[in-house]
Amino acid sequence: MINYLLAHGFGFTNDYWRNLVPLLDGEIHFFDELNLDKSKTYVGIGHSLGFLKLNNSELKFEALVALQGFLNYCGSLDRMQKVRKIALQKVRNKIIENKNESLRQFRSFCGYADNVTTDIPLSTLLAELEMMEHSYKHCGVKTLVIGSSDDVIVPMSVINDNFSNLKDVTILQLNTGRHALGYLHPVLIAENIPSSCLSSSSALSHTHMPSL
Repeated sequence: MINYLLAHGFGFTNDYWRNLVPLLDGEIHFFDELNLDKSKTYVGIGHSLGFLKLNNSELKFEALVALQGFLNYCGSLDRMQKVRKIALQKVRNKIIENKNESLRQFRSFCGYADNVTTDIPLSTLLAELEMMEHSYKHCGVKTLVIGSSDDVIVPMSVINDNFSNLKDVTILQLNTGRHALGYLHPVLIAENIPSSCLSSSSALSHTHMPSL
């Protein structure tokens, strides 16, 4: 049986996974649950910043799935870094000014329509924004990265910048999904996890997936 470990992205809670979880054939765990079993080997699925948390952890993984994930949110190019760091500062200012309303607007912009009742501490949000200003190394585990051409939060330009030169990485691109693939297109995500991420091939692949 596959042990799935799910990690949601910035500004979300585990409710993000409500549509995908019923489609995963295995045991489900969440990255932020207490007393996580470190003796198990997982298939990690991380949305956005959630992938970075899995990548940086000391847990054992058979494979990783990055749903619009990143290793360097601001990218490696000077102009890209400048623009994206300014955007991060704007987000930080809005969160400090009105946390709940800013998060509601952010989730709606991502394509997430459900209400979130769980409160996320301001200190957690600010710490995660700080993480997004830095670059991290890939852990070396076989990884499937799925992005969307209409995602402006983690666009394909950032995904390609972060992952295109890495071994054991497969990049898949959807034509739609905004910044909530696991929530908006759970069937397509569930279908591609075993076929693309757990296959024996380790060569880099860059594939455009059909329009939905």
